[in-house]
Amino acid sequence: MEKYIIKTIHSDGYERFAVVKELEHDVNLVVHFWEYDEYLETGEESKKKKIGDLLEGNLSIGLVTNSQKVDEELFYYQEIQNSSHIEAIVEVIQIVDEYAVYALSSILDKKILIEFESAVDYKVGDKISIIGSLEMVDKDN
Repeated sequence: MEKYIIKTIHSDGYERFAVVKELEHDVNLVVHFWEYDEYLETGEESKKKKIGDLLEGNLSIGLVTNSQKVDEELFYYQEIQNSSHIEAIVEVIQIVDEYAVYALSSILDKKILIEFESAVDYKVGDKISIIGSLEMVDKDN
């Protein structure tokens, strides 16, 4: 589980979008997560998580609707401000099932869970280009 400092946070109902700074690697990322026990109206401030708070959890890339096998180096980028949208090239290291794999990622140079919206048939060692949402599974949820 990694530790992050919340730099900015935006709320929409139970959803949260936050710019976080990973402590060990000094990396800023935009992540999406759920706060199941705190519904907020637009503009309302969270009582649970605020700027400067520590967020602990595991990253994953979900909602992957577009993927393909490629022969390129690992990378990622997030171009849309305050959005968890991510485009990345990752290398499959473990098959979970036909809808999920663990892959090496350049995000933190660690393995990350990739969850596809439809069945895929990738093999260990495949490098794949993906488009999805960078998700944070908070240790408290």
